[in-house]
Amino acid sequence: MKKIRITLVIAGKEDYPRCADIVEACSEFQIVARHGSLAAPGIWQDLTCSDVILLDELAVSQDGRDAVRSIHESFPFAKILLIMEKNSRNKTMEALSMGITGVMDRACVVSSVRKAIPVLYSGETWVSRGLVKSLHSQLKYAGDDSLFSHTLQQPGFTKN
Repeated sequence: MKKIRITLVIAGKEDYPRCADIVEACSEFQIVARHGSLAAPGIWQDLTCSDVILLDELAVSQDGRDAVRSIHESFPFAKILLIMEKNSRNKTMEALSMGITGVMDRACVVSSVRKAIPVLYSGETWVSRGLVKSLHSQLKYAGDDSLFSHTLQQPGFTKN
């Protein structure tokens, strides 16, 4: 079985405790490189060898939307997993609208990173449970002009 190749771009001071260790310990994953910024020397070469790019929120805030847009333009099939500092539905919606395929709350990293990476690799989207609850709440209280408001009112749709 082919290993999922991952590039870590983590700018956070605490380096997301155990995140890299968890990824490294999984026999189905291979760490291509570790960088502290999307502007790091050699990062674009490493991204060409990656199936999944694991970013923290600080890396995105430092280098911005343009860097994420450049990743999508240069590597349209790369999957991006963003680790966010704080649970925020607005940040989650912004990340998903930028084309980031996975969003995870920092508190979920230890328990979920092993699950999220294969899901992303298979072409699916990953949003951690706490963030899904926040998004669900936003949709639940969406106004009539919301794209999704009719979905919540259809027969057979269960609100949790």
